[in-house]
Amino acid sequence: MHELESQGRTTIYSVLSFGGGTQSGYLLEQHFRGEIEYDFIIFSDTGAEPEFIHEQVAWWQERQRSYGNQTPFLIARHGSMPAGLEEMLMRYIYTDYQRLQLPLYCSQLEQQTGEMKPAGMMPRQCTVDFKIVPVQQAARQAVLRELQLGPRQRLPKDIGFIIDIGFSYDEIRRIQSFQSPQYAYMYLAYPLVEQHVTTEASIQELEAGGCPVRRSRCYLCPFQCDGSRDIGMDWDEIIRAEPLSFLKACWFDEHLRIAQRSGHKLLRSLPYLHYTRQPLAQVYREAYRGLLVLHGKDLEAWRSGWEKRMQLRSLAG
Repeated sequence: MHELESQGRTTIYSVLSFGGGTQSGYLLEQHFRGEIEYDFIIFSDTGAEPEFIHEQVAWWQERQRSYGNQTPFLIARHGSMPAGLEEMLMRYIYTDYQRLQLPLYCSQLEQQTGEMKPAGMMPRQCTVDFKIVPVQQAARQAVLRELQLGPRQRLPKDIGFIIDIGFSYDEIRRIQSFQSPQYAYMYLAYPLVEQHVTTEASIQELEAGGCPVRRSRCYLCPFQCDGSRDIGMDWDEIIRAEPLSFLKACWFDEHLRIAQRSGHKLLRSLPYLHYTRQPLAQVYREAYRGLLVLHGKDLEAWRSGWEKRMQLRSLAG
């Protein structure tokens, strides 16, 4: 705030980047209790959240109504890919699109031995591209509308933004910047880090207040683990709660490597969604086979629908 004010930006909007999960839910509950003030609450739909996250978002919207809170609660999406991460991955698989904005685990062929060797991990760009940037753009557009300005007009020079991100103290390594790379008049803040609030502490606080505590993530997030590496986000939960989403994740996992082997991609390593660098359908072989019997037709309808959309996009140029 002091930095913005030093630039002459005295009208400062405070925004919560709401992810639908625990940490940002902790901040939202503080807002409803009057402990933090926000001008906008913005949820960015990545197009790949499990249904239970959308259910939690709806729960929090009802919670807002029960408090009588009038803060605008907005839904944002990626500017050029409104269907989100699914659209990005489909573009990668079906078109000449080259970017993979997921922290995928990679393997490369060792030329001397012919063995596949771990080759690091791709950068976690999805949070910035599909969560933070859409929130920033939605906040900017909301203020332009409030001032009755057009979407391409400049904001007055006295306006600034502080956008609160729900990274917890144990996630301090995720902080990359305080200054928005996109907008000079926007700063990012991390209240839970400043307050030394951990993920577990936020969960305990929410549980005490009867709030939902499922962790926000995408159904195909590579950071999901299994029973041997419990971090509160695991593939088993997706298998149980979102069987079709799990099958979609297995489909993406397989077809990303098929796209790689086509020789038309700049990336020279093979990507995997699972940390063992094995095919997801192989890691959970029994679950995959059983769910494919039950939901195979739904998976094919989803795949066919996307294939048609990609074909129409290609014809449109």
